[in-house]
Amino acid sequence: MTIKEADLPKYQALLEDKKEEISKQLTGLRKKVKKSLDEDRVYERNSGDPDSDFITESSELAKDELMIRNLEKTLRDIEDALVAIEEGYYGICQKTGKSIEPARLKAIPWAKYSIEVQEEIDMYERMV
Repeated sequence: MTIKEADLPKYQALLEDKKEEISKQLTGLRKKVKKSLDEDRVYERNSGDPDSDFITESSELAKDELMIRNLEKTLRDIEDALVAIEEGYYGICQKTGKSIEPARLKAIPWAKYSIEVQEEIDMYERMV
């Protein structure tokens, strides 16, 4: 089942809302990471101990940096989906050329692949 032309504005609005939400999350996380790094440098200078006990902070920092990378990827996917709407190929699997199910697009409006193709990709990535 293909998505209807009349539903495209609804998908576009979903994508725009999600883009704004992720942009705000990214801004907040980037500020948090910068503040954490700045505080670490100040403490390191003041204590003179470059190996001071920042295990908790560094693992938190690593989580934040991973989240930033994941959010940036999602943001790029959202922007690609918005371009796809403008250019008329939104909702088409980029591997098979078949329609992506509307239920999948409702859940993940920036989906580039059908669920079957995405499962294949995920399985391959787990093996690598």
